Amino acid sequence: MTKNKSHQSFNQDQKKVLILSSLGGALEYYDFIIYIYLTNIIEKLFFAQNTPYIGTLKTLAIFSIGYLLRPLGGLVFSHFGDRYGRKVVFILTVLFMAIPSLGIGLLPTTAQIGWLAPMMLLIFRMLQGLALGGEIPAAITFVSEHVAGYRQGFSLATLFVGINLGMLLASGVITVISSLYSEQELYTFAWRIPFILGGLFGCGSLFLRFYLNETAVFQALHDTERQKIPVVTLMRESWRQVLQGMFLISVASVCVFVFLYWPQYLHQYFDYDFAMLMRVNTIGTLICSLLIILGGLLVDRFGPRPIYLISTALLVVFGYGLFWLVGLHSMGWVIVSYLSLSAIFCMLPSAYSIMLTEFFSTPVRYSGIAMSYNLAYALFGGLSPLIFTIMIESLHSSFAPGIYLTFVAFISWCVCYRMNNITFKTDKN
Repeated sequence: MTKNKSHQSFNQDQKKVLILSSLGGALEYYDFIIYIYLTNIIEKLFFAQNTPYIGTLKTLAIFSIGYLLRPLGGLVFSHFGDRYGRKVVFILTVLFMAIPSLGIGLLPTTAQIGWLAPMMLLIFRMLQGLALGGEIPAAITFVSEHVAGYRQGFSLATLFVGINLGMLLASGVITVISSLYSEQELYTFAWRIPFILGGLFGCGSLFLRFYLNETAVFQALHDTERQKIPVVTLMRESWRQVLQGMFLISVASVCVFVFLYWPQYLHQYFDYDFAMLMRVNTIGTLICSLLIILGGLLVDRFGPRPIYLISTALLVVFGYGLFWLVGLHSMGWVIVSYLSLSAIFCMLPSAYSIMLTEFFSTPVRYSGIAMSYNLAYALFGGLSPLIFTIMIESLHSSFAPGIYLTFVAFISWCVCYRMNNITFKTDKN
């Protein structure tokens, strides 16, 4: 019976949820990560008065602050999501993401308005951090509840493919911009184009989400089952699961930052051509999207925990080596390193999402996923740019980030291994 059910086709409502959630996530994630692809330009336009090291730290610190505010965003938005429904949050997060993106695109530089420019840049990034803190946990909750117990690995994989396509869109836009305009034009006006496009994409995402329906699981909750303050109930009854979830996601958050930062990292520390790196990054992100689908199918076949343990073990063994390869100063080895990391990473998103979904009951599910997810991205992914930069400077080694990736992967593997007393509904015997 289970076997037949796993091969059923999605109904029309489920197809709509998967398509619109993935597409909306792509447009919103584009708005958030376009910043990291332009750090070199932003540093010179907003922190030119500082030394290169301090300027880089300040630019990346503003990126990190967006991540550090994600737990607060998750706390606020998940309260409304667990009290009033998942769909309402989908609408609010778009506004908090798109308007700041447009604001950054129109923001005067430090040379034009002085210290107010980096201050406004910081505020806009803080708002985007709040939005992303609610967006991805809402999407995981929304999709998993629409397809509960039914091809969840594949379904959640499509959601992360959508998020990955946001990276692809950002990478593609930067690739086109850097190819069409000279370096002087990029610094003069062309850097604004991706942010302004992001604001327009946000309007499209807002329109799409009005067509989504609330999940049947949430609608079935009685008023007495809805918690007055969901996060209080969560931390009283499920704080251990929150910590476990945080460590499960931590390694994925570091990997995501590596994908985002590699073009800038390889250009700055190994002197690779930035335009060529963006082309490789664009193609690599597309391949990574296809591999995430494969990862979702593997999770449906073998269960989330075994796939997660294999993926993190591979990162422990090969994490540092992937950074060492790029030091061979060959674009061929850069491609091998990028694709190898993609192949390992692709198994993580569906696996940890299913485990998170089963950790928490419906009345606090969104709050639990949001807390776990955003703590991981704030403490591990969000601090990665600063940790990478400081480790490279302190250890005098451009390969130092590989040590951090290996360390976090080892912690994640240990946490998952210690969960051998937990049986997930989707695990296979």
